[in-house]
Amino acid sequence: MIRKPLFTAGMAALATVGIGAGTVAAGPAASAAPAAASNGTTTPPDDTSGCADGHLPAALEGAPASYHAGAARGAWIWHTVKGYAIRVTHPQGSGVVEFTGSVTSDRPIAVSGVQLEAGDRYWLSSDRRTLYFAFSNTGHTDGLDFVASCASAVTFGIRADGALLAPSRIRLGAQAVAPASDPFTVRRRS
Repeated sequence: MIRKPLFTAGMAALATVGIGAGTVAAGPAASAAPAAASNGTTTPPDDTSGCADGHLPAALEGAPASYHAGAARGAWIWHTVKGYAIRVTHPQGSGVVEFTGSVTSDRPIAVSGVQLEAGDRYWLSSDRRTLYFAFSNTGHTDGLDFVASCASAVTFGIRADGALLAPSRIRLGAQAVAPASDPFTVRRRS
């Protein structure tokens, strides 16, 4: 089955904003066609040691204490020594929310699913530099852990029920900081 990309370059707004000690810049998401679905369970390796390209923005580091299953509708994204994490949820008892999105990196991605149910899926492009996901969320946790080892730029784009999430519905890092736009790009700094 061929799936259409979730975002095209023409849909992305361009903006640059400062967040914490680093920079997050919005940019075009990939439009490459995804490969066949993959729900592998590979454990991503350490994503931080030895990166010659610098460090990620401090605002992205650490898991947010505000995240829990059934929290307000939205996405939480953070980074640790194990790599990136994406989690989505919405209030329980309020029906199903279809979260879809893409993550594009300038380095290959290794990914594993977190608390996915039947019907939730993710897949990688043939060059493994674009990750796509589609989750039918019932108010519990759906998520991904992934590594894009030492990538200098990683672009995130997330939709809920077909509409781009408002930036205020995306929380980054331990402080749950909102990006300036959706999609947005995280860049390493020297």
